[in-house]
Amino acid sequence: MKQLRGIIVLLLSISLGNAQTKQEIDSLNNRLVQNASITTDSLLSIYTTNLRNAEKLSYEKGIANSYQQLAVIHTYRGEYEKSTANMLEAIRHYEKADMPKDVAYAYGELGYGMKRRDMDKAQYYMNKGIKLARKQEFLNTLSRLYNNYGVLKEMQEQLDSAQYFYEEGLKLVEQLKFEEGLPYSYSNLAGVYSLKGNHQKAIEFFEKSMEIRQELDDQKGLAENYTQIGEVYLAQNRNEQAINFFQKSVPIARKEDYRFLVQYNYEKLAEAFKNLKNTDSSLFYFEKYSQYKDSISGLEVQKKLAELNVEFETEQKENELLRNRAELLQQEKDLRKKEIIIFSVVALLVVLAAFSYLYMRQQKLKREQLEKEKELEVALARIETQNRLEEQRIRISRDLHDNIGSQLTFIMSSLDNLRFKLKDEEPEISEKLKQTSIFTSQTINDLRDTVWAMNKESISFEELKQRLMNLLDQAREMNPEIYYSLRTDSNIDPERTFTALEGINFFRIIQEAVNNATKYSKGENIDVHIFEKKQKIFFQVSDDGVGFVESKIKKGNGLRNMQKRAELIAADINISSNGNTNIVVSKKIS
Repeated sequence: MKQLRGIIVLLLSISLGNAQTKQEIDSLNNRLVQNASITTDSLLSIYTTNLRNAEKLSYEKGIANSYQQLAVIHTYRGEYEKSTANMLEAIRHYEKADMPKDVAYAYGELGYGMKRRDMDKAQYYMNKGIKLARKQEFLNTLSRLYNNYGVLKEMQEQLDSAQYFYEEGLKLVEQLKFEEGLPYSYSNLAGVYSLKGNHQKAIEFFEKSMEIRQELDDQKGLAENYTQIGEVYLAQNRNEQAINFFQKSVPIARKEDYRFLVQYNYEKLAEAFKNLKNTDSSLFYFEKYSQYKDSISGLEVQKKLAELNVEFETEQKENELLRNRAELLQQEKDLRKKEIIIFSVVALLVVLAAFSYLYMRQQKLKREQLEKEKELEVALARIETQNRLEEQRIRISRDLHDNIGSQLTFIMSSLDNLRFKLKDEEPEISEKLKQTSIFTSQTINDLRDTVWAMNKESISFEELKQRLMNLLDQAREMNPEIYYSLRTDSNIDPERTFTALEGINFFRIIQEAVNNATKYSKGENIDVHIFEKKQKIFFQVSDDGVGFVESKIKKGNGLRNMQKRAELIAADINISSNGNTNIVVSKKIS
């Protein structure tokens, strides 16, 4: 809590417009983000601001330490490429500031962060850091590097080597009386004892680690210890005890935005319930694990693709503008050459005729030049308008995805946490929170579909088909009693493309039709069929339900929305009910 109060004081000074001093920058960088009791989003904002303030002062130490803190935060968020990039920047600035101790530690941290992606490089950087620390006897740094190097050895199943480095690290931590380092050494030794089968000793060391972390209010560390104790019980096939500790870890890890640990707990919960032959719970947690894993990678890939797309489009437009300018300059040069030749010839024939001709020619050229300048101004204005519209579209899609999307995700996470706390005390409120969370999740999916369409000038048939498959997959999860199917005829060209407007409206019409059939048809089968016929593409949604009376259904908002969307893309829509329901939207194709 002292650390949190210190961070809040620094933030208040920033918000009040006070210029930060080097001492204030160092004070914030010296705090352990591992123990911070605020979200990683807030930490990112804090240390990004700290970095900018250090850059304004050209304060190399502050810049380097801020980059290192950002690298640690990105590691907790599962954003490993950003973590690596920030740590490399930290090393560059440490070397520039002649800070060999911090260079050694940063190399070790860089290697540790790469352990799950490239073990060879991880060992290379870790050894580089250890050599630098040994050479200049940086004992505090060496104690941390020994512990982290033991983790690399443990991951390679070299348990004796791992235990050796853990014990060496513990000796240095105890020698230096570095209290904040003790829980890491205890946890690491507990882990290797567990792998060697000495489970009782493992539990003892974990409990010693947890006692110190509770005193330090190290929530991330406590979450790790709960998970590690769960692993020990899981290895002993004591599945009920393992489940208890994994479930203790999850809410803390979620609150701390420790994404990798949340994902790992879900995986282990699925394994423990599977051992108990509790198939429903095992499947539930495995799906949570898969969804959480996909959300981490999917959001990152989507951000990178959006950034690359913006850079590519900007570069293309700049190159096009440069080409247009070069062509205009060349045309002006050619025109001037022609004027000189004409003037020379006419002057030789007759001075008077030459002057007359030149006068008329110059007047004509001026008019042409004015017309061309006007045309050029119009063209440039059109290009500038298009660029602004494109930038606005990209900005809006980014805002939707980064701001609204993240806020909705936070709301959904908060609802789930609240529901988890109230599920036994207030079942009715818990159920309402569950429904609200489901609605929020659906809203996030709709938002992603909209952002997906906004980021594209055209949408291929295969992309649209994949979106429809995802839609039906989600429907199956929510309504397992209904069979959903998607059929596409083989004569459809897979290279066919639609405009972004056509693609999103086809998708929304089908989505509305599937949702209506799910809610009201009372059928057991819902089928989506896509086919081409007589130079038209058809999207048909049918069910085997109770049907409806057209005079009543036409009053609904759902039908009006589908009809408006069809009109917007010049498509036809036909709705019929004869024992079952058929909704067909079609459009001419070239």
